[in-house]
This record gives sequence, structure tokens and C-alpha cells, in this order.
Amino acid sequence: MSRRWFLFCVVYAALVLGLGSQAMAAADFTDFAGQPINIQTPPQRVVSLVPEITDSLYALGVGNTIKGHTMYTRTPAGEPRAALVGGFFSPSEKAILALKPQVVFTSRVQAKLEKKLAAKGIKVVRLHPLSLAQFYQRMQILGMIFDRPTQAQRLSDKVRADFDLAAKKAAKIPAKDKRRVMRLMGVGPKGGFVYTAGDDSFQNELITAAGGIPPKLGAKGGSVKMSQAQWQAFNPQVVYACGSAKAARKFLQREGWNQVDAVKNHKVIALPCDLTCRLSLKSGLFTQGLAAKVYGDYFAQKRFQLYPPAVLSQKPVKLDLPYVRQAEVVQARIQDFTHRTLLIEFKKPMMVLSTLEGQREGVRLIGNNYMPPPSWGLGHGGGLDELRLRVMEALQIDPQTSSLLFTGADMNNLSVQRREDQGLEVYALVTAGAMHNALRIATEGGTYREPGTINILVLTNRDLNPRAMARALVTITEAKTAALQDLDLRSSEHPLAYQATGTGTDNIIVAQGAGPRATLTGGHSRLGSLIAQAVHAGVLEALAKQNRLHQKRNVLLRLRERGVSLYALAKQKTATCPGVSLGRLEEALLDPANAALVEMALALSDAQARGQISGLEPFRHLCEARAKRIAGSNPLAPAYKLTGKELPQPLAMALGAILRGLASQPQPLIPISGGECGS
Repeated sequence: MSRRWFLFCVVYAALVLGLGSQAMAAADFTDFAGQPINIQTPPQRVVSLVPEITDSLYALGVGNTIKGHTMYTRTPAGEPRAALVGGFFSPSEKAILALKPQVVFTSRVQAKLEKKLAAKGIKVVRLHPLSLAQFYQRMQILGMIFDRPTQAQRLSDKVRADFDLAAKKAAKIPAKDKRRVMRLMGVGPKGGFVYTAGDDSFQNELITAAGGIPPKLGAKGGSVKMSQAQWQAFNPQVVYACGSAKAARKFLQREGWNQVDAVKNHKVIALPCDLTCRLSLKSGLFTQGLAAKVYGDYFAQKRFQLYPPAVLSQKPVKLDLPYVRQAEVVQARIQDFTHRTLLIEFKKPMMVLSTLEGQREGVRLIGNNYMPPPSWGLGHGGGLDELRLRVMEALQIDPQTSSLLFTGADMNNLSVQRREDQGLEVYALVTAGAMHNALRIATEGGTYREPGTINILVLTNRDLNPRAMARALVTITEAKTAALQDLDLRSSEHPLAYQATGTGTDNIIVAQGAGPRATLTGGHSRLGSLIAQAVHAGVLEALAKQNRLHQKRNVLLRLRERGVSLYALAKQKTATCPGVSLGRLEEALLDPANAALVEMALALSDAQARGQISGLEPFRHLCEARAKRIAGSNPLAPAYKLTGKELPQPLAMALGAILRGLASQPQPLIPISGGECGS
């Protein structure tokens, strides 16, 4: 046997054995419902009804197996698109079965659906953790199911390290200065009580891990009642709620409730729901952020920092421009938290135009610094100058010859776009995060928020004169706004009313560059056109990476982005119908014909707000026809008069028509429990 043939046989056998071992890998475990589970081979068709499990599968590198998920998960950039099967509480059995899953991951709130799926031969696995110990157990089980134990362990170790950093920082706080912290789960305006997490809830585990003191009420569960007397006795110093805290703050201004430190000192804060309500791969980072919110005044002081500033790693970024010496993303530890900074070094000093600093001469280095959420509040005391010096000191760069932007969008989600034509070359380097402070300029604004920020750095192979650099700012801004319009990005404050034009904290750096002189960068010039194309593509890609925002989004997501509550809609009543179920409404909106009607209504609503619609009678006929189509041969129920949040007229017409059609059906679209109009 020849040596070549022998090596071929060895490699072939290794491949076959490797594939065989994966194919024969079996997972035996007990899920969190107490059910014994056996999975012989890693599943290839999965539906995940639990958002944090879905994200874990993407992180494990098995995103291609996810064929369906709920509206609370957005597909990461670069992953194959999965079908939407409805919401978290009432996903569509019909939509799930249509995907022919081998495994469906569920939560305890989906217990009835679990039984129905199991009765149809679907393997159901409940892995919704109630504690940190169960979270780590879940990661181990997922690694076992998909034959990715090493990857699962690595992810768990990262979360543990995040918790460990929060705990070490909190340990430096003197015991006498530890603060009482409470997770506000809800309020009972008529009952004279609030809801908080029970003594055994993971919510209180997170508070403790952040160095806070949670309440102990002698009650267990995810949400328990807290009387006014208990509230006053605990006297919380920091209270945090999920999402908006407006309703909570309003309630807590009432007599008796306002006599605690948190209310007096304006420490009733809002934190993102996807972090506060779930145990996920981000829970360690959330705990760091919570600790920084509670002890920011301590963390900002050098004597309470654990480690000196240091550069941890460097990753090159490819920029083929003759005047660029090097470009890289530098990871550094600053005030104990990990920053990532894009740095572009020039071979010789040049002029730059920065919307943060103005025009500067003699600049040798430009960049964009990502501050992680725990750091957002630590630099406010000294302002921008102190922040700039702190970052530049850690990165060991000269403040006199460096120009930086600052952002809350992760540099891991940087988009680098290159456009070239007829000897002209343009680079746009974009970071973007726009889910929490997007606004429509000239209509909104004036209230400071934490950074979301679309930051854009533009470099060309031309020597831009001052006029061209200034004009480029207009071109870049127009291209950014065009990208936001193409995404239908909504205003954070008034999502029903307005498309966003930016975040209110966006910034730009234009480098002078080197090469033949250029004076034109407007939209009609070829150079300006290339700049616009690169920026437009960069904003779209950066938002897809950071916020998982894609142009082709399901209508359920688009309604959610506008703050439209399907739960509130499902409770709407007519004279003869007490309402329809949330599950029926969500499933109806998965129907392409119904979704198209709502999508038309969204576009019409924006056009009407701009005064571009003279009448809605044709659309009214379309809505009537859709209601009749949903009702089938049944008499059409009375028209809905939607109450609660005022919807734009076209959207109210479309949603009212769908509800009306559903209320007319003699049978629900999916099995439901309890009585229902028409059932």
C-alpha cells in the first residue's frame, strides 16, 4: 500500500468515526418539568418557544437547526431566518406543527400546549430555569443535546466570570453602605399594593450578586404582593422595573408610597425587559450593570476599582488606503469593565472634521470607543473631557493628536463597507444601536438618554478640501436617515406616530485623506454617491448585528416595535362578544393575507400623519372584505370600537376588521380553554 493511499485511509476513517460518534451521541436527562428525556442524535429541526434558549442555540453554533421561534427572538445577522410561530404565552400549535420539529423547547407557561404537542408525537423539552443553578444546568443539557459540551461549558464559564466581576466589585463596598434594592414586578392601583419577586426568585439572586440587599417577605414565587406597610418597612433605596418606569413612578408618588428613599432620591429606574425578566447568557453582564446603577458613585472612584487600566487584545481591521498605517479594534480594561475601541492610525498628521469635536488639525489617529453598559453612568461626573482622557490613557494614545467618538454599540458589531468606482475609493466604518433612544428630529428631542448612537467614520482615497469635508456630513446624514426609513425604525418615545431619523446622539468623523484633490462630495457627485452607498449599507448591517433589525420583519414584530399590545387588543369587547383569545389573534396575524392588510395599514398610518391621504373609503372596503373572509359563511359580528391606546385610524380599521372576523367564527382557529365568543 502506498504512503499516499495509507494517509487517505487514515483521514477517511477519522472522518467517518468522527461523524459516527456525533451521530451516535445520546442525551439522557430529566427536564425541568420532571420528565425523563432521551435524545439519540442531535436534532436538526427545532422550534424554541423560549427566547433565551433560542439565543443559547445561536451562541452554541447550531442556529441552522432553529426552524421556528416566538416574536421575542430576533434572528442574528448572518443566521438563516426562522419562521415566527406567535408570541411567548400563546404560540400557534398549527404553525409549530407545520415546521415538523423533532424537538420543541418550552416554558412552564406553555404547559397546555406541551400536552397537545406530546400527544402528536413531538418531543417536548422544558428547560425554563427558576434559579442560577438551573441556568447552568440548562446550558449543560443543551450542550449534551447538540453534542456541543465544550462550547456550552465555555459559554457558562463566561457568564460565571461576568458574575464574578460584579461580586468582586460589590465586595469592596463597606457592609454598612450596602443598599436595599427591589425588583418592582407591577403595581395594584386599586388594591393598594405592589408586586415584587418572591424570596426564592432568581430576581433576588441577581440583586444579591450585584451587592444589593433584596426584601425578604416570607413568600415564594416569581411575583408576590407587597403591602404599603412592608414597603415602608423595607424602605428600598433603589427600585427597578422592566421597560418603562413611567407607570411605576406615577403610582409611587401617592401618599405613603412616596415616603421611601428610592422615591425621594429619584432612584426608581427602568431596565430592559429582556435582561430583567430572563436568565440568559447576558445575566452576568446585566448584574454588572445593575451593580453600577446601585453603586455608581463608588465604582467611579479609583480606590474602588479592582484592576489598573490595561490593553487586553488587538484585532486588525483591513483598510487598503495608502495613508493608513494600521487599523485595529483594541480591547481594553477601563474602570474594571471591558471597552472595545476602533483605532485608525495615519502615516502622517492630517485634518479631520468631527461632529463631536469640530475641525481639528494635526490628527494622527481617529477612532470609536465602545463603552459597555456598566460604564455608561461612570463618566458623567467629569463630562466628555474626563471620559476622553480616561480612555486615551488606558489605550496609551496621545490626546493632542487623537480624535475619538464614543458609543454604546458594541465594536464586535462594527460594519466595514468599501465602495470603489473609476479609481475612487470610500470606506465607511459604522456602529449603530437604535432601540432605546431613536427619535424624529424637529418633532422630538431635548431629553438626554444613555448612548444608543449611530457613529460613522468615513475615509476616501482623495484629499478632501474643507468644503468637501463639510458637505460630506450632509451626504452621510442623508444616507443614514435613508437606511432608517428603509428599516421603518420607529421613534422610541412615540413609535406609533413617527419614523426615526436618528438617535439624537449620532456622530461622524470625516478624514481629510490623501490623493488627488476633491471638492465635491454631494449627492450628485460620484464620490458623494459612493460615500452614501457605503454609509447606507453600513447602517443597515450594523443595526442587523447590534439590534437584529432586518428590513423584512414579521408584522408581529412591527406591531410590537410600535408599542401595540396584542393582549390589550384581544380583550376588546363588542355588545355581543366578550373578546377573542390572544392565541387566536396572534395566529391570525401569521396568516399572510391578514399580515398584508396590517402592513398596508402601517404605511397608510404614516402617510396619513404626514397629511398625504385624502380619504380612507377604499381601504375601509378592503377591511370589510377581509373581516367577511375571516368570518367565512358566518354572520359578521358587530364592528369593534377599539378602546385604550389610541391607534392611527388605518391601523385601527385593519386590526378591528381582523378581530371582527375572528369574533364571527363558530370555532376558534386553535384549541383554547374556557368560553369564547363564537365557540
